[in-house]
Amino acid sequence: MLKLFPRICAVVLIVIGITGLCRAQTAYVSDMLILTFRKGPGPNYPLISALKSDTPLTIIEESNGYLKVALSSGEQGWVDKNYVVTDLPKPMIIDQLKKENAALEEKIRALTEQADHAVMEQLKKENQVLIQNLETLKSQYTALKAASATDTLEENKRLKTQNTSLPDTLAQQKGNYEFMFKTGMIKWFLAGVGVLLLGWVIGLSVSSRQGGSSSLLD
Repeated sequence: MLKLFPRICAVVLIVIGITGLCRAQTAYVSDMLILTFRKGPGPNYPLISALKSDTPLTIIEESNGYLKVALSSGEQGWVDKNYVVTDLPKPMIIDQLKKENAALEEKIRALTEQADHAVMEQLKKENQVLIQNLETLKSQYTALKAASATDTLEENKRLKTQNTSLPDTLAQQKGNYEFMFKTGMIKWFLAGVGVLLLGWVIGLSVSSRQGGSSSLLD
């Protein structure tokens, strides 16, 4: 039984140590320039080193107004409880706020870039649509211009043909007019001759009748 006692004590100490570590609390050296870090809970214990302000500490236990703490390096010692705070130090708060602000600025920048990218993509699409519409208008204008040129050429050809045939038409019309004029003159001449002949015949007839009447009277 006596042989097992040291082992039991060791197990108990290990359990107590594990429990203490589970309950360990993070603290920081307060706004002092230097805080003594000693081997025991009191000013009479040997000095290990001096800790600067805002040094992070892991609290292990408390005794006589002193805290047994562990540094980030794993080294353990005792410090005065009055100069240890559990609140985050102001410089660390400021650093944390700076980091959060930088993260927010990065998010804003990323969102701005995404928004700018979306706007640029929309503008590119609209520009592409405008280019397509412009090409369509150019094609329509070219087609209309070609059709207009074709119509103009056809009209010019027609007018040229008319101009070419116009002298012949005028000559033909002039010939027809002269023929009609000559024909009319002949008709009028013949009509006049006919009238004269008719008058002459009538005159002869009247003279013959008058001569016959005179013979009967004699």
